[in-house]
Amino acid sequence: MSRHYPGFLAAFFIVLLRIAIGWHFLYEGFEKVESTYGEGKEPFSAEIYLRNANGPFAPYFRAMIPDADGLERLDPEHLKAEWTALVARVNGHFRFDAGQNQKAQAVLDENLKWATYWFDDPANAEKLKKYHHEVEKINLTDADPQAMSFQKERAQDSRRALEADRRSLLSPFNDQQKVLRDSVVKLANADQLKSAGAPSAPLSSLDVINQITMFGLIAIGICLILGFLTPLAALAAAAFLAMIYFSMPPWPGLPPNPRAEGHYWIVSKNLVEMIACLVIATTPSGHWIGFDALVFRKRRRQQSAAPAARQEVPIAQPERPVVRDEQPIALDQ
Repeated sequence: MSRHYPGFLAAFFIVLLRIAIGWHFLYEGFEKVESTYGEGKEPFSAEIYLRNANGPFAPYFRAMIPDADGLERLDPEHLKAEWTALVARVNGHFRFDAGQNQKAQAVLDENLKWATYWFDDPANAEKLKKYHHEVEKINLTDADPQAMSFQKERAQDSRRALEADRRSLLSPFNDQQKVLRDSVVKLANADQLKSAGAPSAPLSSLDVINQITMFGLIAIGICLILGFLTPLAALAAAAFLAMIYFSMPPWPGLPPNPRAEGHYWIVSKNLVEMIACLVIATTPSGHWIGFDALVFRKRRRQQSAAPAARQEVPIAQPERPVVRDEQPIALDQ
């Protein structure tokens, strides 16, 4: 302990820093859980950070969003396959009989006809063509490593402006898909509803990211406050902050983060907190004040006793052979 103990005041403020960062993570996690499972608030989603990512890592962050630009749902064949899978999932959930299955197929056919009319409408086809062209142009600029900073900023502004077009194009399909789902669910009788319950949509990759983010923040916060598995929790916190930092880095030549609090250049508050987490990960603060001192006390004592035991054991010196002086024996002639 003495080798790593920096003194009372330094240890006190490192522990205080650990608890403060843990409280920050814990409250952020609880707030996201409350917004998701509570009422009256907009559910938390990491989509806004992933969608608005800029810089060299932007394509990787945007790739975490399923169908980020909505091009798959705006494809007739993909939409048909998605709605067919939806009806089949509801059918399997309630175990429809032949008559119910036939009615569900009729509902699906009606909705597919609606989608065909939408895609065949000349005005919609023109909007869709323009949207495809704009998305392709922006993606080419983002993927070009030699693009100038003003081109990156212009592409970022164009993507934000194009977000309204994406929502406008997808809104009719989202509404119609809800109508399709509700119409098929209504085909279930009372016994089927009681035994199977309401069908739930399958988790997407974004849903998994949201769940990991919410409950991961809570777990990290609790571990840092209690000083339990402190190095692991601090490294996980640093990794999370690194993702936030690199999603919208305040680097020269990149568009500024519109949601940033204050003004940053290279160094942001996320980077500062990430470095603080790395400091906590490399100090045994959980053994000064925390559950690490209780859980890993025996192992800590063994590690501390090993060097002392090596110093106390004297090193055996090899015995030197005793050489006696011998007188030559005189031989009488």
